[in-house]
Amino acid sequence: MGKLEEAMSDFGAVLDRLDGALGGSSVRAEARGALESQIAALKEDRARLAEELDIMRADVRRLEGLNARASTEIGTALKDIDRLLA
Repeated sequence: MGKLEEAMSDFGAVLDRLDGALGGSSVRAEARGALESQIAALKEDRARLAEELDIMRADVRRLEGLNARASTEIGTALKDIDRLLA
């Protein structure tokens, strides 16, 4: 997931640069307000997506653990069956 993190970081940097550019430009007050609102909404979306990504990563770790446990139990069951059939 390195590419996703890199893309999110790049996106955040672009938003920060755009936010900074608005402060020094001669954009009309209404346009500036609209752009600032859009930037704020994009930053909130980015934060929400980062949080969702963290949750998904935790789910992946949990599922990997369950998978490992299931594999161990299946292996043990197969050994028991082999022993009973021998």
